[in-house]
Amino acid sequence: MKGSYDYRLVALSVLIAVLASYAALELSARTTAARGRVRLAWIVGGAIAMGLGIWSMHYIGMLAFNLPVPVLYDWPTMHYTGMAAMRLPAICSYRPSLLILSVAVAIAISLVAIWLTFQLREDDRASAGWKIGCALIMGAAIPTMHYTGMAAAQFTPSSVPPDTSHVVSTSTLGFTGVSAVTLLVLGVAVVTASIERRFSVQKLQLSASERLYQLLVNGVKDYAIFMLTPEGNVSSWNPGAERTKGYRSEEIIGRHFSCFYPEEDRSSKPAQQLQRAITEGSAEDEGWRVRKDGSKFWADAVVTALWDSEGVLQGFSKVTRDITERKQAEDSVREVSGRLLQIQDEERRHFARELHDSAGQMLAALHMNLVALETEASTIGGSAVNLVQKNLDLVAELSKEVRTISHLLHPPLLDDLGLSAAIRDYVQGFAERSKINVDLDIPAEFGRLPREFETAIFRVVQESLTNIHRHSESPIARIRISHSEKTVSVEIQDEGKGMSPEKRSELKLAGKAGVGIRGMRERLRQLGGTLEIEPGRNGPGTVVIAQLPASNAKG
Repeated sequence: MKGSYDYRLVALSVLIAVLASYAALELSARTTAARGRVRLAWIVGGAIAMGLGIWSMHYIGMLAFNLPVPVLYDWPTMHYTGMAAMRLPAICSYRPSLLILSVAVAIAISLVAIWLTFQLREDDRASAGWKIGCALIMGAAIPTMHYTGMAAAQFTPSSVPPDTSHVVSTSTLGFTGVSAVTLLVLGVAVVTASIERRFSVQKLQLSASERLYQLLVNGVKDYAIFMLTPEGNVSSWNPGAERTKGYRSEEIIGRHFSCFYPEEDRSSKPAQQLQRAITEGSAEDEGWRVRKDGSKFWADAVVTALWDSEGVLQGFSKVTRDITERKQAEDSVREVSGRLLQIQDEERRHFARELHDSAGQMLAALHMNLVALETEASTIGGSAVNLVQKNLDLVAELSKEVRTISHLLHPPLLDDLGLSAAIRDYVQGFAERSKINVDLDIPAEFGRLPREFETAIFRVVQESLTNIHRHSESPIARIRISHSEKTVSVEIQDEGKGMSPEKRSELKLAGKAGVGIRGMRERLRQLGGTLEIEPGRNGPGTVVIAQLPASNAKG
């Protein structure tokens, strides 16, 4: 008997074979990145997908084959077993040559399929086009073997009735259900593998980034880089931290980072640093830190808050650098700078007295001589009288300039009557010269301070008023000087155009601030004080705030 094929079902069987091959390749490729039970699960999943696809292809292929007699099937399995499951009034035999060919084709194409599977283990070769090509080749192996085996079959009519006790229905609904279920399972398998691949790639990239980060952190020897939990406990430790602080990782991990601070700072400063980092994003601080052996070093430390994508605090990173040598160098420079400022003040005082005593006296004598000459106007000509009068005016103006310069270099009232009198005198002269209205608030009972304190405060007021006159375009300036039990405070405020936040930030850096501001800051620092420049409190303008510790200001 001769059979025929329904080529629609043949096409469907080939499609199922190709999809099964693609799904198997996709699932087997995941075994490269997987480990343990997950790897076994992907292998089993690939086997199930391939097995289901082969069985479904064979089932659809058998249904595509039509004979001139009724054909029923026992429970069908694979090809030749499935052929034996056919129930029909005929005897099935095989041509040996085609039977051997079908087996050889299956083995050959299976070897190619195995080779392709191993090629796909390398992710850089596993592009979509490469996979589809491999799936087509693998998918061709299954129907080729099937339809070659079908061609090897010969059916001879028989009068013996077939055993139909275990036959199954092969209705249209049946093979439609098999096809649908197979395509659904294969589709789910492919989608699952694709999604898992993306997660796997992201995981591998993250893992690679973490390894690179760890290599970077461990390679840094001059910086202590470590992580803190949200509570402030040490959770990681790099070789630079061990070198800087003296603790091994097993000794410090789990302990609170407050152990790095001196005893006097331990109760408050660590918590303040963490709170600043949470509020501002990061917090930088310079100060003394304590090593494991109890020795101290001057550190520059930056704490940064770490948040996840949902805004939940995950912890902190901290980078600490030992800058003791820089601190010592800065202290040496500061000591020299302080000495230079003292010498400068002494020279100013000396020049001021010379101008006042020597040049001032000579100008006074010259003025007296010119006055005497003016009284003899009857014995000289009219033009000479006019010339004498002009000289008298020039001498008066020159005397005034010499007195002003002398007071600017070092006001004599500062030594004789103290800061309050010297400030009042200077403010009065400044207001007359600059036409800026100056409001001075200083207690009448302010009293005397050590000479270097009075000099420093006077220079701060002098420099600040000069800057207001030159830069602010403010019509008014307010000066408030107060003395409490803890501090001596000076505030100079204007209502001018003010400064941008960037400019104020630059002024905090030694290399960006002008000579005048650097001089003010250094004078105060020598005495344990500080200088801050802030925006106007009630509108535009700038406020200069100088503070000195009262404990050092007892005259």
